[in-house]
Amino acid sequence: MIDWESMKNRMTDAGCSETAIQRAELLFRDGRADDLIRCLRSCRCDALEEIHEKQKRLDRLDMLIRETKKS
Repeated sequence: MIDWESMKNRMTDAGCSETAIQRAELLFRDGRADDLIRCLRSCRCDALEEIHEKQKRLDRLDMLIRETKKS
């Protein structure tokens, strides 16, 4: 099994919030693997939401580029 420091580093690298990392540490130390997995999945959902928001921004820029080319 992964040690806490390694997990913390990976969560930090993945962009998890400090709040999520603190919660994960409590769950990790209490041996609550199922809840820890839920916490990690929540971080994943947050990251995916960020991707979707950035994709919307890119789509708007692409539209602006296409419209500018037409004029």
